Amino acid sequence: MKPRVWLDMDPGIDDAWALLLAMNQSIITGVSTVAGNASLENTYANARQLLEIAGGQDVPLIPGALGPLLTPLVRAEEFHGQGGLGEWSIPSEVIPPELPRVWSWWSMHSEELKSTHLIATGPLTNIAISLLAYPLLSNIWASVTCMGGALPGAQTDKAQEFNVYSDPHAADIVFHWGTRVQLIGINVAHKAVILLEDLDRLSGMGQVGHMLGKMLQFYSKRALGEGGNPEGFPVDDVVAVAAVVKPSIFQWREMPLAVVREGPLRGTVVLSPIDVRRPSVRVAVDVDIAAFRKWLWEAMDHYRSEPLKN
Repeated sequence: MKPRVWLDMDPGIDDAWALLLAMNQSIITGVSTVAGNASLENTYANARQLLEIAGGQDVPLIPGALGPLLTPLVRAEEFHGQGGLGEWSIPSEVIPPELPRVWSWWSMHSEELKSTHLIATGPLTNIAISLLAYPLLSNIWASVTCMGGALPGAQTDKAQEFNVYSDPHAADIVFHWGTRVQLIGINVAHKAVILLEDLDRLSGMGQVGHMLGKMLQFYSKRALGEGGNPEGFPVDDVVAVAAVVKPSIFQWREMPLAVVREGPLRGTVVLSPIDVRRPSVRVAVDVDIAAFRKWLWEAMDHYRSEPLKN
């Protein structure tokens, strides 16, 4: 049975691939966007375009936060381009001021969301605001899977990860007040790299494959070698979707977490001090790389029957 999921994201090239996979691997109850890889006006427009191409026009699309809770917005143009989707250029979209923000939407529809898994592939600003404004929302989700940070003490190729660095205060709030939280850190996500040679598979996947191929030409040149494999590149947000759809390919450990919010170690995930009572977070410690790649490409075969639109 396919899980019901809500995607909270900042598309973003790997967010885009994550959404396209989730479209056929789960039942998407909604998508919300947050500023992160690009501005909110861009991430909102990007999500709309992705949903239209993947046949998800009826999926609710709700805007979220314009920027982090307490710090200026840091965008990831180097990896995702100015608009967020590399060379697949989509004009930004003016968000109608009368639209409810996602934390209000979740509050109004909380009963409908109780069997839904929340997957967050961007900064955790939207979720943090929802926990501060509507504390009862902490208990509605079947799980909250966050792509961000790294397992404390893990050997990784960088000290900080973008999503947690971008809004460390929000991440710390989620780890403190969230329940049934899962963390996919770069210690695992950067193991599950996609090989450059495998991108040729996208050529027979219609409009979706054409779009992804164009995006990934841009992204792979910039992310190549992250994780230690010079012939591959990580797709962190895709791994977060796999964690909900295919959790058996991961190994997990539970521990209470906190985030360094200021200074040179900003964005570093650490074990929570023992004198602070926090719920345990289910942290991924390893992944079956072969099983992950098998799952991804079998899921993408869904798009082989899709015709290329002119």
